[in-house]
Amino acid sequence: MSGTVYGVGLGPGAQDLLSVRADRLVRGGRHVAYFRKAGRPGQARRIAQGMLRDDAIELAMEYPVTTEIPVTDPRYNDCLAAFYADCTGRLLAIAEAGEDVVVLCEGDPFFYGSFMHLHSRLSGLVPVEVVPGIMGMSGAWNATGLPITWGDDVLTVAMATLPEEELVRRIRD
Repeated sequence: MSGTVYGVGLGPGAQDLLSVRADRLVRGGRHVAYFRKAGRPGQARRIAQGMLRDDAIELAMEYPVTTEIPVTDPRYNDCLAAFYADCTGRLLAIAEAGEDVVVLCEGDPFFYGSFMHLHSRLSGLVPVEVVPGIMGMSGAWNATGLPITWGDDVLTVAMATLPEEELVRRIRD
């Protein structure tokens, strides 16, 4: 029987903002994977500091590029596609051996999260479940003490990596 790959949302950075389910999975996971920049611990791993069981087997998934190649360069997508294929293979091997894997995710796994790339590759091969997390932007606006929307306000989310002209257009709309 296959193990399950869990994409676990850790919220905006404080352990006490994890859901009960996320907390249980993080503390109980034998195999724990997380994304990070090469040579860095990774924000998701930092959030989970002190939570992992003593015998947890950690799987760091190191991005091959972050800002070194522009996102508009075809090599960027090729490089990341190979990276996600490798990560998928590593997680798949663990799950096919009957072990569960907890993938630590900043914020919510399905809101601009890297786990989405793994989810789409693993779905249909082994069980994959997503545990939602509080989005970082939600934590940010709550820290201001002001509502982000009021009444019939419209909230638009735009990626910061969009070209400036496109960002301006969306802000004006």
